[in-house]
Amino acid sequence: MERSRRIASLWSYLPAFRVVAELEHLPSASAALHVSPSALSRTIKLLEQNVGTPLFDRVGRRLQLNAAGREMLSSVRFAMRMMDEGLQAATTPGLHGPVHISCPGPLAPVFVFGAVEALAEEHPGLTVHLTPCPSDQVIPMLRKGALDLALLDDPLLDPDVEVHRLTELTHGVYCAPGHPLAWTGDSNAVRTAVFVAPAADERGATPDAWPEHEPRRVGLRVSRMQVAVDACRRGTFVCAMPDVVGENAGLVRLACGVELARTTLCLAHRLGLDAPDVNRRSRTGVVADAIRALIQ
Repeated sequence: MERSRRIASLWSYLPAFRVVAELEHLPSASAALHVSPSALSRTIKLLEQNVGTPLFDRVGRRLQLNAAGREMLSSVRFAMRMMDEGLQAATTPGLHGPVHISCPGPLAPVFVFGAVEALAEEHPGLTVHLTPCPSDQVIPMLRKGALDLALLDDPLLDPDVEVHRLTELTHGVYCAPGHPLAWTGDSNAVRTAVFVAPAADERGATPDAWPEHEPRRVGLRVSRMQVAVDACRRGTFVCAMPDVVGENAGLVRLACGVELARTTLCLAHRLGLDAPDVNRRSRTGVVADAIRALIQ
């Protein structure tokens, strides 16, 4: 009972705490919550007094979450997520609501569409939202709850995010069926072909599976892999891509005499994908299981 009273005493402060903790900027948080900065500042101080320890470090005019604050934010996010799941379960039968997924465009038809189709009959109330997201923003968006799941091949470690290995992706060089190289079988000819490739990173390297030490001619740089696939389909360019993508797009795999790298496809989600000690799965958990089932 004592624990329940203590939680009840600080419960009303938690929504404001979450906004301040995620923005770490009092004026922006006050604007988002439609309260004055002074009132919001008092709320945070009252919460810290109730908890018994500072949750923020004051650096100039900014607030920065300290270790205790980060632990508190993780718990608040988890509690709010479970409340949302509980409200859905209490008010509607079955699983209803959105699941937001980030997935590289060319991989979506292979790993996401089939999972959604498999769930459509059993969970008609589920709606999957495919959300384009730059790779460097995936982890922050997962932490904040703007994303529920993310398929990615180079995940960064984060204490609030779990990453599960799904499968290893092999890569090849592909062209359209009408490309002059489609049926030659000449591996040396690939070196004279014009590639479409992702834009170079900060080191000047092209972030695809083509080895950096192997020369090639890149005629088109693109910011998204789906654009590279579409350009390749037109018949002029060749492209290094995952084999599952090339096969799904109806492209022709070329003999190139170059060993392309392999990458590991992973599924990332926030900690606490499912509530402990319950016999039901969350919306996010059901979709994650459907994606895994496609690969197994």
